[in-house]
Amino acid sequence: MSTVHDYRRALRMRLPFWEQLSPTAVKQRIDQIIAAPHSAALVQALSPVEFALLLKESPEMRPALLELAHPKQIRTVLDLDCWHKDTLQSPKVLTWLEELQRSGSDVFVQALQALDTELLIATCRKHIRVHAALPLEEEEPAPYDEVLANELYRVEFIETESPLNESIVRLLNALRMADLDLYHGLMQNVMWGQESEAEEWAYRWKSNRLQDEGFPDYYEALETYRLADLDRTLSTADSPPQAPGIPESAEESGLIPTYAWSLTPADSMLAQALQGDFLPETQERLCWEMVYLCNRELVIDQVDFANAAAVRASLLRVHAYLNVGLEYLQGHETNRLTSLLATHSLQTIFQLGFTLSMRLHQRAVHLQTHLACTPGVRRALPGLARHVLDGLLSRQPQFFEGLEYPGGVRYRDFIHVRDITLVEPMLTWIESDPAYRVIRATS
Repeated sequence: MSTVHDYRRALRMRLPFWEQLSPTAVKQRIDQIIAAPHSAALVQALSPVEFALLLKESPEMRPALLELAHPKQIRTVLDLDCWHKDTLQSPKVLTWLEELQRSGSDVFVQALQALDTELLIATCRKHIRVHAALPLEEEEPAPYDEVLANELYRVEFIETESPLNESIVRLLNALRMADLDLYHGLMQNVMWGQESEAEEWAYRWKSNRLQDEGFPDYYEALETYRLADLDRTLSTADSPPQAPGIPESAEESGLIPTYAWSLTPADSMLAQALQGDFLPETQERLCWEMVYLCNRELVIDQVDFANAAAVRASLLRVHAYLNVGLEYLQGHETNRLTSLLATHSLQTIFQLGFTLSMRLHQRAVHLQTHLACTPGVRRALPGLARHVLDGLLSRQPQFFEGLEYPGGVRYRDFIHVRDITLVEPMLTWIESDPAYRVIRATS
């Protein structure tokens, strides 16, 4: 189990790997792990986020990493990567099963034993129908029947020209060679079962496991993205913040996932607050709260772990909203920064930052709707105003750096309350200019 010293170090550490999170950094990290004397122990101690990232970002190293991993780790990677919201992505399942076959028969068999049978059933039923083979059948075999037909089953492909059919052929042959009982059980269930029922159960098992790892269900995560009532939040004190549960893998390894606090902006008020002295229970709570917030953001963004830049952007956004919320709190309360983190949950602080930026987004949407209905007006907006509006209309509102310094052309997350105060006058000017005749939306 992590010690007080571990929690203190986790709050303050800045790991170059997460700060860079480039293909080169990923490759170097994998090389370091594999070259280490106890490489299997190092791989099995990786958090689900880091293990999925290493596998997805460096395909050529997957066989070596999968061979060193625990079967439950491999199952968690499929839980993270093979679903879009509540829909199974069967091509991704087939891709991972082929990767496991390439990693060796032992790895393949052990992973199969850890995977949910319902996952395999739902995947196969999206691509094949299985029929009982009649002993006196004489019709001409359909494509692949020569490979898949046997004394008990005959397979019919739903899409005869699908490029995934070859993967199904290889999977069924590998299953038959590796575990005949599993093969027969799978074929019987595909023949007689219902695709929707198998997928529903596979989703339940997956969701329960990811909950244990600190990843909320997608729709549950959406519920936490509600706009806060700023006045009520400031006037109502938090009940004593409670630490969320420790992820199962972290509890087993005794390690704190390193991605949680590694991306805190160095010059931010949040970084300054983390330098304070906290009670041991506060340090522990902050570490696991941050892991949960980061995991939730990855779920909301439906991040593909093959895109390291997208992973980094999601993690950075959590720190950005927290810093905006903390600055806003500091401006309305006289508590020291350390006290604010000790007395307010990170969820509350995050919601403050999120709400401030989303209010700008709502105003921008109202403006855009009005301007789109007025011919020529959108084009008549000055260039700076157009850039500011475009950034705010992103799914996650972005700050246009040209407002901060002349010549800036990039967009970034809102990191400081100052960013909010720079954008608000621009929106107010557009809303109040008679040329645009905008009736401002109520917040």
